[in-house]
Amino acid sequence: MTEWPFLSWSPDDAAAAVYDVTVDGAWEQLVAFYAGGASCPPLERVVALAREHGVRSLVVEQRQLDPDWRSEHAAFHGRLFRRHPSVTHRWHLFTTEVDPADVTALDPSSYRGYTTLRPLPATPVGPTMIAPPPGLDGGVRCEATERVSLFGTALTVRAMPFLSQDAEYLRCAHATLWMVLRHAHLAHGIPRRLSAEVHDAALGGVIVGRQVPSEGLSVQQMMSGATRLGLSPGLVHLPQTRAEDDDAGMLTLGGILCRYVNSQAPPVVISRAHAWVVVGYRRVSAAPGAGVRLWRHDDARGPYLEVTDPFDEPDEAHRPWQAALLPLLPQVYVTAERAEAAGEHWFRGYLSQADPDEPIAGADLTWRTYVTRSDEWLEDLDARGLDPALVRLYRLTLMPEYVWVVEAVDRGARARGEPDVVGEAVLDSTASTHHEPLLSGLIALHGGRIAHRVGPDHGQRREVRIEAPGHYPTGRRGRA
Repeated sequence: MTEWPFLSWSPDDAAAAVYDVTVDGAWEQLVAFYAGGASCPPLERVVALAREHGVRSLVVEQRQLDPDWRSEHAAFHGRLFRRHPSVTHRWHLFTTEVDPADVTALDPSSYRGYTTLRPLPATPVGPTMIAPPPGLDGGVRCEATERVSLFGTALTVRAMPFLSQDAEYLRCAHATLWMVLRHAHLAHGIPRRLSAEVHDAALGGVIVGRQVPSEGLSVQQMMSGATRLGLSPGLVHLPQTRAEDDDAGMLTLGGILCRYVNSQAPPVVISRAHAWVVVGYRRVSAAPGAGVRLWRHDDARGPYLEVTDPFDEPDEAHRPWQAALLPLLPQVYVTAERAEAAGEHWFRGYLSQADPDEPIAGADLTWRTYVTRSDEWLEDLDARGLDPALVRLYRLTLMPEYVWVVEAVDRGARARGEPDVVGEAVLDSTASTHHEPLLSGLIALHGGRIAHRVGPDHGQRREVRIEAPGHYPTGRRGRA
């Protein structure tokens, strides 16, 4: 690994440099410079994604004031004997050609995101928002939209935030916490948290090693840090072998993780020696285990990495998948597993009353569970093609800010790629978890021809009948 002189990081006062990355060797030269000649899997993965997107031009801000790097610099890197600049570079990726003579003439429709480069040889990749790869098209993804202003042009990118560790001040546990917190900021409006705040919030408690420089975090420190910074995390143990997964019933590895991806709550998976964030999945009939293929952000390897088989990981650092930290919002008391158990319980009662000719009566049913803002869910009902009487019933139902939705899914329709929902249970996300299965948590229920809602104060029930029940699309977000 080579280090560049301190002043070479910003060689002049130009606002930007433009690179034609279609030229042979252009990407390799850039990676070699920013990684100091060393191997840097996260940066190499960013380049691989850029190539998949057909990026043609790279606009580099040469003196970006990144709040996260500045927080780390003030807390740690600025205290070292060897100086590190307090400014970063930021790559902006465009699929069209950018004229080096006029970097203000940008095409927002060709923007595919950015990556921040810290002045740290070998570990340069800072905050990154890059569009998901084509392999996740049609999948379910945890993502949010960020607006970026570049030389007077407003740009937007929809992605899952990524950050790599620097192996001194930030380790993999810090990076995963930062990712889920930045996503929660962009997607759910919790306050923005800088990387140094994440580091400090996770100090103390059950310590696994030195804190500064960091030797990593315990699970307890991760839970404590997430709580202090505005989340209400849960922890669930995962099946560690395929045999355990086959015997796990509702609590399969894929089932657990996908419920939280459905909910835009990206779960952090913890192994014996590493941690990463599950950011998306696709249903693949040939996939081992639960029939889904997962994607992860791995701070040491890069964003949007496909996981072939969680129970047969080639890298020892990923073995085994021991537990998942679930980054739920403070307004959500009920977990996905309890919500799904309650929804299935209520559906079973409806199924016993269904007429033989209803879609829900003859379907091979499974359940799709997610938490969502109730106002967003209600606003989307018309676009999903629900019966007008059902839409009106739901819109006049009193709901908390967040609700769990358990959809009754027709497996056959899902396999054909058709609208697959034949009903849903809407549950109070703040319901008492003492009574099973959340007997006081049902807000509304629809299955086939029957639908009803229940008032929260007086328990008044209003029922409607659907004359021509059918299938309709899911209300889960994150599918593109």
